[in-house]
Amino acid sequence: MIAVRVRWPRALVVALALVPVTAAAQGRPVQLTISQPAEATTMDPGRSTQVLTVNYFYNLYDTLTRWDTSLTLQPGLATAWKSVNETTWDLTLRLGVRFHDGAPFTGEDVRATFERNLVAGKTVVQPGFATIESVQVTGPASVRIVTKRPDPLLLVRLAQMGAQVLPARLTTDEGVKELARRPVGTGAYRFVEWVKDERLVMEANRDWWGWDGKPPAIDRVIWKPIPEDFPRLVALEKGEVDIITNVPPDRIPSIADGKSTRVVSVPSTRTAAFAMNATQPPLADRRVRQAMHYALDVRAIIRTLHGGYGKPMSGGLADTDFGHNPALKPYPSDPAKAKALLADAGHPGGIDVALLAGYGTMVNDKALLEVITDMWAKVGIRARIEMMEMGQRQRIVNERSLPANSLMLINPQSTLLDADGSLWRLLHPTGFNGKYWIGSQPGQRFNELMEQARYSLDQKKRKALYTEATQIIHDEKPWLELFQEVIVYGTSRRVSFKPRSDYRLIVAEMTVTR
Repeated sequence: MIAVRVRWPRALVVALALVPVTAAAQGRPVQLTISQPAEATTMDPGRSTQVLTVNYFYNLYDTLTRWDTSLTLQPGLATAWKSVNETTWDLTLRLGVRFHDGAPFTGEDVRATFERNLVAGKTVVQPGFATIESVQVTGPASVRIVTKRPDPLLLVRLAQMGAQVLPARLTTDEGVKELARRPVGTGAYRFVEWVKDERLVMEANRDWWGWDGKPPAIDRVIWKPIPEDFPRLVALEKGEVDIITNVPPDRIPSIADGKSTRVVSVPSTRTAAFAMNATQPPLADRRVRQAMHYALDVRAIIRTLHGGYGKPMSGGLADTDFGHNPALKPYPSDPAKAKALLADAGHPGGIDVALLAGYGTMVNDKALLEVITDMWAKVGIRARIEMMEMGQRQRIVNERSLPANSLMLINPQSTLLDADGSLWRLLHPTGFNGKYWIGSQPGQRFNELMEQARYSLDQKKRKALYTEATQIIHDEKPWLELFQEVIVYGTSRRVSFKPRSDYRLIVAEMTVTR
């Protein structure tokens, strides 16, 4: 079995140390309410990688392999696997598992799910599965996965976003329309209702196969979108919700000191950045893209908008990813150099760009755009801000329709704890940002490096390839890089869970005290 571990400095992890006596143990139904700042965009795991929406997927569905709370790979719907040769894996499937509608889980469901993910345009996760050649059902409880070339990350891919196994009948074009509204999985929680802009309700799946044979401790989960920070905080303080995400930094002390609330935090696998359509002038010129970075004081942004929770970065990777290049230092704040680069690129009078963001993308998202706009204005970069609902943002992401010379706030997260699951997932020619930068295309050195690393079983070689690739990102700046995030939750003191670095809120890992 392959084990992948991430170790975090103890001082940065705030763990909950309660040994709870659950209400369920007292015979009463246990309900948990979680508030995120944005509504779900779909219930189809193949159609969104937005962090808030993905939280729903990991409660409703299961994957063949899974990450535990320590980010160690564990069995999921597959109980065992073996490598037949460099391009072939045989997996044994878990017996006795049923979907929420009562249908048995079979190899056909695995085959249908992954075959859908292999077809360009069917899902938004296709680049993450591009190494797979075929999925074959080899027996009542077994499948064979064949890759195009050796894939060092195959088992990890089976746990990533979009790998949630769907009923075969709902993987058709018509079936996924139904799935997007009324999900059917094998997960710890089953869908009850979705009232747009008000609530998404799930209840415990008492037939769930369970990790270590343990059933969910919480009977009912209500996901309640509250877009504005203040009402979300008030709801936590009044006990109307039990967990809130996107905690404003200036409110962290009051939550930590509250009689019934606490703060839970952990360094994350996610980064804050802006996708950039650099296909046309002026952003097609790397000197302009570099100027946009030198014009920013990222440390000041982290300090003023995020309470110091964050780490400036360069090279495209969080330090949790294999391939991270610690030799690359973030661009310093240097407005004079920014002006000189713009002038050298033929824009002494400055440039005009658009800054886009979806409400609820991250803490203080609108304020972030405003601060960036102010910093850029000092060097002649004039930015027009456009805030939008998350559904509109998701359409732009899915359709790869970001206008030329526009930037959109993203917080990309590694799906594999490897550069292939972050840099190459996004900048692959078919990825979310692949069409926006010439360096992603076949024949370019960056493309060549990432493709070689994707199919090499030699970890030293892969590391060397990633070192060169991240240097290219550092020099070319195909997107606007800001910082690696720290996750902060506000919670009721009755809730106990270990915060995950991958941003997942998995209710089966939680308990509630009386």
